Amino acid sequence: MWKNPTGHIRNLIMSPARVFLAFGLALLAGCARTPPPGGDDATPTPATGQAQTASPTPAQAKSGGVPTPTPPATLEEVRGVVAHIYRDAVVVEADRGTPFVVGDFNGDGSEDIAVVVRPGVGKLSEVNGEYANWIVEDPLKVLMPEVRGDVEVLPKRQGPVTVRQGDLLLAVIHGYRGRGWRDPLASQTYLLKGAAGGEMRVQSAADALGAAPDKGKLPQLRGDVIRERLAGADGFIYWTGAKYAWSGLVSL
Repeated sequence: MWKNPTGHIRNLIMSPARVFLAFGLALLAGCARTPPPGGDDATPTPATGQAQTASPTPAQAKSGGVPTPTPPATLEEVRGVVAHIYRDAVVVEADRGTPFVVGDFNGDGSEDIAVVVRPGVGKLSEVNGEYANWIVEDPLKVLMPEVRGDVEVLPKRQGPVTVRQGDLLLAVIHGYRGRGWRDPLASQTYLLKGAAGGEMRVQSAADALGAAPDKGKLPQLRGDVIRERLAGADGFIYWTGAKYAWSGLVSL
């Protein structure tokens, strides 16, 4: 008789555990089948306060600014720039109405200036100094490589150019960035002997090519040229990429 009561009591003790287990399994199954709000493809909403920025379009990324035109050069400021660079080694030629022209001679997009100057009194040692901050050249003596068939023959190296008292020179100041020749950091300068001619003016490369009687004989032009009459001939001073040279291949 004692077995039946024992077995009956065991069944009563196990029944609540089984009920609890069945309830838990049913609850888990129901949660697994419940879809998230908004469907399976719903995109999570960003947290409140999180910044959302859009990448700029190519048009927005570009500045689109138009360069501000530079004001016309005045004789007073040209004299100031020449004095800043050359000190008193050279002085601006006072016998000319407008002894300077402005243009982009080396084609780098920065405005350059060419000024007619003379050596200062007693300053030849500074003008011709070995450690001067400028390069002295004679454009009429600069020779370009000669092409013979498929071979490019380099000219003989030009010897040093010496400036004498009373020589008329053309000082060329290469510009620096947006301010051009007005920038205090514009320090790449040249003194061109025998290059200050008459009727001096700036001419674009396209106009110089258009005025040439034989375009095939013209040198490669990288920027504006300094058109003038020199030693009775019509021509221009141009930048070769390393020096300033003279070309007389321009129609009258």
